[in-house]
Amino acid sequence: MAVTDDRKFTRDFVYNLLEAVKGKTLGEVDKSHQFARTINSGKITGIAGDVIEQSVFGYNRDSDQECDIEIDGVLTELKTSGVRIPKRNLSHAAGKTGEEYNIHFQAKEGISITGVTFEPTIQTDFDTSHFWEKAEHLLIVIYEYKSYEVVPAAGYAEFPIIDYIFNTFSPNEKSQLQSDWEIVRDYLKKIYTAYPDQSTRNAQLVGFTHILRPNLLLVELVPGFKRKKTGSYQKPRYRLKKTFVDYIIRGHFDKSRTANEIALKESFSSFAELDARCHVLTLKHRGKSIAELRETFGIASGAKDIASKCVIRMFGTDCSKLNQISDFTKAGIIAKTITVTPCGGRTEDMKLKHVDFQEWADRDVDFEDSDVYNYFCEHSFLCPVFCEHDPNDPDKTVFEGFKRFAFDEAFIDNEVRRTWMDSRRLIHSDKLEWEYVYDKNGTRRENRSGSYMGAPNLPKSSEYVVFFRGGADVSTEKTRTEYVNGIRMLPQFIWLKGSFIAKKLQEIPFI
Repeated sequence: MAVTDDRKFTRDFVYNLLEAVKGKTLGEVDKSHQFARTINSGKITGIAGDVIEQSVFGYNRDSDQECDIEIDGVLTELKTSGVRIPKRNLSHAAGKTGEEYNIHFQAKEGISITGVTFEPTIQTDFDTSHFWEKAEHLLIVIYEYKSYEVVPAAGYAEFPIIDYIFNTFSPNEKSQLQSDWEIVRDYLKKIYTAYPDQSTRNAQLVGFTHILRPNLLLVELVPGFKRKKTGSYQKPRYRLKKTFVDYIIRGHFDKSRTANEIALKESFSSFAELDARCHVLTLKHRGKSIAELRETFGIASGAKDIASKCVIRMFGTDCSKLNQISDFTKAGIIAKTITVTPCGGRTEDMKLKHVDFQEWADRDVDFEDSDVYNYFCEHSFLCPVFCEHDPNDPDKTVFEGFKRFAFDEAFIDNEVRRTWMDSRRLIHSDKLEWEYVYDKNGTRRENRSGSYMGAPNLPKSSEYVVFFRGGADVSTEKTRTEYVNGIRMLPQFIWLKGSFIAKKLQEIPFI
């Protein structure tokens, strides 16, 4: 693999080039007039990347699978990625500039690397694969997506260039990426061997990205492999998960993260390795009560969330919450202790993510492009399961083992889509309303703060598996900071119904 002379640079040249554009907007550096194209087209995919490639670095965009540039003899892939400050962090970032402002950034989306190669006889070795050749050395130019709404292509002209990252992966991250790539390779090899005829093979490959998704740690395959109306097939690309890109972004801006992050003493390179680790822990601790686990790990009896602390100690680390473990967060693994009754019931509803109403209100956003769709695709659950034998004595609750599940295509396309469609219909048709709670005399009920009890008529747990619920310690006029269609409400979160989780866990075996 080689690049042309106009794409060869020294590191000092690249440093000076990018330092000169930091703080400027994409529109201000657009020497190649990319934004002139927006006069006739409101939507241009990748326009930020076009500006960086053609206006800043000065070379034309192409669709080759080779690396974009060479820096001091090192083949490097140039990527452009948007970041923004989550609404929940705006108050912390208010009035701050520079590094104090930047530490609140999170990745807006994942980073696409290259197309999946559908010729297994060519792509057999990870180190020489197109994927690793492009992913091994990344130069990520970061701009701030200064909007909480979906903007047309012309709007990108106002977004400032923030910084850049020369990214290489740790040996463990390389092992994880290699494991993901080999899972895809091995699956394709099997299909190519079993179905030598291309038309039959393509029919068998439809939907394979959803089959592999629960087993991929750091990458995802998007879009899904499917037959288009034209008769040709839509083929996927390897994309680093948003959760992984967010880990990279936060590590760049928050220099203290590496020193303070909680990592497992022994990480894992695949879900298969994680499952094996959990199986060993289950064999060692299954049947032990909370009292026995507390004694084993030296945990005080008055500690909060004792079950989670026991699991954290099982993994040989120490933090206050399971989801502070970086090995889990960057792979999109939500670790959640589950307590069930002996018959397997009574699991609590599960809080998932904050709702960005600007996106939900945008009529032009498709479900498959939405943040909530990507969230359910990217995340999986690792559930340490405990059985409660005496509600009045938590010490008698017993550890049973681990279960892991991801959301399948049917659940996302039915339950998540239903909540998405029905809530958007309320917003778009101006039928979103505030529903007060009344007592038996028809009088509005008040809560302890003196505010009238109530909630918006968004999907609720009584009728939906995926539903809305406000998130605040107390509901007052002051804490109702979310405005939608003129209605004040608490910040809203997506929740998952506890009965669904209990049923799901009953259907799958222990690891």
